[in-house]
Amino acid sequence: MTEKLGNQSRAKDKSAKFRSRDAARTQAEILAVAVDEFAEHGFHGARIDRITKAAKCNSRMIYHYFGGKEQLYIAALENIFRQIRDQEAELNFSEGDPAEKIYELVDFTFDYFKNNANFRKMTRNENVLNGEYIARSAVTRDMSEPLIVAIRDLVERGFASGAFKRKADPVQLYLSIVAISAHHLNNGATLGIVVGQDLFDEDWQEQRRKHAIDMIQGYLGIQNR
Repeated sequence: MTEKLGNQSRAKDKSAKFRSRDAARTQAEILAVAVDEFAEHGFHGARIDRITKAAKCNSRMIYHYFGGKEQLYIAALENIFRQIRDQEAELNFSEGDPAEKIYELVDFTFDYFKNNANFRKMTRNENVLNGEYIARSAVTRDMSEPLIVAIRDLVERGFASGAFKRKADPVQLYLSIVAISAHHLNNGATLGIVVGQDLFDEDWQEQRRKHAIDMIQGYLGIQNR
């Protein structure tokens, strides 16, 4: 009898684990489709029926896992920021040559914006909404704080070692890196016409990357390497 009960308990545990994995997989699939939908159409233009069709689920599952369209949109925002923050953390600013780490940060940020159109679109769309929904996400703020702390420590380390000639404010520095990496992409259609240059041309973007690195290095007083 005891053995039978033990087998039943193990079977229930195994079944629960399968359900948990299935639930996690379903949520991830819904979220991936939602990011595409919100990036393409914005919050107001996005449709739950298109998301359910692409994710091959029903609307009840979306409301069960996320609570509704607004909550799903906030979860999608959190998801795109979690991805970039996780990859930034892998750069590990606490070790290595400070000048090299700044190079890596600019290089990474430039490539990330270039290669992740959904990130650019979703943040651009949310800016049109004046940050209405991202303001409701404490998670996004919390996951971003370690990055600013890491940049601050990197600046302190670089300045103390003499690698940096300027002790930059970490927020100002990061925003400058983002601006120089993304502005030409977010406004490429109009700026390209204004300056008479295809800002999406691969060769031009490579020149832009070098310019971005030179600008940040120059601001910090790092000699080009």
